[in-house]
Amino acid sequence: MVMMDFPIDTGNKQIKTKNFTFISGMVRMDTAPSMTDPDDCMRYNGKYYVLSNRRDKYQRDKSESDQYFMLTLLGMVRELDLAARQGSLDYEKDRVYHMNVLCGLPPAHMSDASLKRNFKNYFRTPEPVKVWFKGRTWTIKVDKVNVYAQCYAAIMTVFPQIKDYPNVLGIDIGGFTADYILLKKGRIYDIDNTDSMENGVIILYNRVRRECAKKFDALIEESDVDEILAQNTAMYGKEIVDTVNREAERFVMQLLESFREQQIDLKNCYVVFIGGGSMLLRKFIEKSPLLKTYKFLDDLRANVHGYEFLYRISKQKAVV
Repeated sequence: MVMMDFPIDTGNKQIKTKNFTFISGMVRMDTAPSMTDPDDCMRYNGKYYVLSNRRDKYQRDKSESDQYFMLTLLGMVRELDLAARQGSLDYEKDRVYHMNVLCGLPPAHMSDASLKRNFKNYFRTPEPVKVWFKGRTWTIKVDKVNVYAQCYAAIMTVFPQIKDYPNVLGIDIGGFTADYILLKKGRIYDIDNTDSMENGVIILYNRVRRECAKKFDALIEESDVDEILAQNTAMYGKEIVDTVNREAERFVMQLLESFREQQIDLKNCYVVFIGGGSMLLRKFIEKSPLLKTYKFLDDLRANVHGYEFLYRISKQKAVV
């Protein structure tokens, strides 16, 4: 039996695998959709599961619904299909593809034994499951699940660059949470300096939506905010653009100032910004007078690569 490693970052806003990124939203249908990209649809247990342009609501314990299991299955068959079409994997209709899921939780959730246990059990499949995708039926069995700390995993991808700094602070701005972790000479200094604040970009989206509805009677979607922050502003009125930029600047200021409350001085740290939220807000972060030395991880899949790295390290230690 050959087991395949499958790293995945199950974010509140986006799902990321080694080769794909898609919104954390999915709808279930009884019949095959007629106008859907084949990459966005799978059939499982007689139902069709189709990606949505709207993310699902935040769940602290993602094991409480089947939504993230289905999103993970879709990510899995996308990766399997890509490998088969590229010739690096042989597709066999009757073969069972055994999977080792490498995933993560926010740092603060890692200390909650029940959350970690639920997440590991959530992905396991006692029996093989069949998933139809783009004309092929894949038989998948998840035998192992390894759970790592988000943010820490991402930082490990640049460990040689940061290991000698006295203080390294990783800040991973995600959908609902902003995770942070403090390292001293490459090691976690104090578990109290590792946490997850409910201060991700979804908070910013909600602020912008309320302001635009109240002041301009305008309905602004999260995707509109993303477009404006990416400076694609031609379709939007000046008052909307100004509101988005003003709220984004205020959001970043409050987020960075909150570290003072945690007794962390950003100017005394090499700050590593991680995640899609960090890239989205980069121009506002770079303006902050609270920062001195910092860098951005441009790789939006840094956690995915970090899970893979940490798993390889654990296997090497097991051999030794």
